[in-house]
Amino acid sequence: MVSRRIASMKPSVTKAMSSLASEYKRMGLDYYSLHAGQPGFPPAKEAVEYVARRLMEDYDRSLFAYTPSEGLLSLREAIADDLEELGRPRPDPYRGIVVTSGGMEAVFSVISALTEPGDPVGVVIPAYFQYFNILSFLSVRIIKYNTYPSLVVGEDGWHYLFSNSKVVLISNPDNPTSRTLDWDEARLLADLACDYRTYLVHDIAYYTLYYEDGPTWPERYCWDYVTTVGSYSKDPGIPGWRLGYIAGPPDIVQDAKKVREIASYNPPTPSQILVEYYLKNKLRGKHLPSILREYARRRDALIKALKAHLPDVKFKVPKAGMFIYADFSSYITNGTSEDLAWLLAKQKRVFTVPGTVFGEGGEKHLRLSFSFEPPSRISHAVSRIRDALEAKT
Repeated sequence: MVSRRIASMKPSVTKAMSSLASEYKRMGLDYYSLHAGQPGFPPAKEAVEYVARRLMEDYDRSLFAYTPSEGLLSLREAIADDLEELGRPRPDPYRGIVVTSGGMEAVFSVISALTEPGDPVGVVIPAYFQYFNILSFLSVRIIKYNTYPSLVVGEDGWHYLFSNSKVVLISNPDNPTSRTLDWDEARLLADLACDYRTYLVHDIAYYTLYYEDGPTWPERYCWDYVTTVGSYSKDPGIPGWRLGYIAGPPDIVQDAKKVREIASYNPPTPSQILVEYYLKNKLRGKHLPSILREYARRRDALIKALKAHLPDVKFKVPKAGMFIYADFSSYITNGTSEDLAWLLAKQKRVFTVPGTVFGEGGEKHLRLSFSFEPPSRISHAVSRIRDALEAKT
């Protein structure tokens, strides 16, 4: 063992599941993807065609050269405009936005800029599993607020986190629970950040995937202590092209820029070109509504299938995001959700994510994604989960 720090990090379960799925595909076997938080549709064809024309017709060497480490200025201006249209105060595109190679690089860079080893960083449990690896790698002290079984934070929970942390890291909409902040809660978080002088890192990877209500912004009420990190993996839907961003106070963003420059030097140029075109030409308004309607249809299919085939599973209907976080405690009598997830993957070729990866308390939970499979296959996948559970008893 060379590094104890690296040894403490856990491999991604979703990547391990994806590797097994790839093996099934190589063997010609069908499988059901309820595990990956990625879009079920490609990006807008118009944007893809634009990038192809730029690459093939212009064939300019600048398209293959380094870009500024903070990303193209024209893209940063488009991001600033887009965030303002979505209700967030407009960040400074010159010094208050940095484009990153994906959302996780954005989180890593901001937490690196805000902390020293040993500093306390607050997270709500359950939390996105990669948060733990990032925080472990940076040798910070994780302050946890466990929300099981209600999965509700509440005012006391937020006070606990902000009063005991240098940084609080949240996802909104949340991964895995799909919980969202309402406006009163967003104002509370902003007030706590400013009152305690605790930095809030607001991860909004799913911020346009709302089926009811819409995004809320603590950034409206506390300028100096709230930093936004986002991703273009879900909308416009380029998870493999790795593009994200940081938006916030220029002093924080510029320090985070130093970190992301070390990590990947500059963000991918084709991805920047595509997202800039997508934002400037308002393709979200043309492209996303039909996708959201289909996601809502798939969500409802998953809800219907769970109620029909597994009536004792407990869950909350998500207003946003891609997931239902389901309590299988009535069915998992022996072992944990990780045991069940691997049994489903290997025996029924149904891929899910065990709640154990999201922190203590998830031993009887599974995260089920409804974004990738059509309704008929979602229903069939849930029936296969039922068959596997019945065979265990």
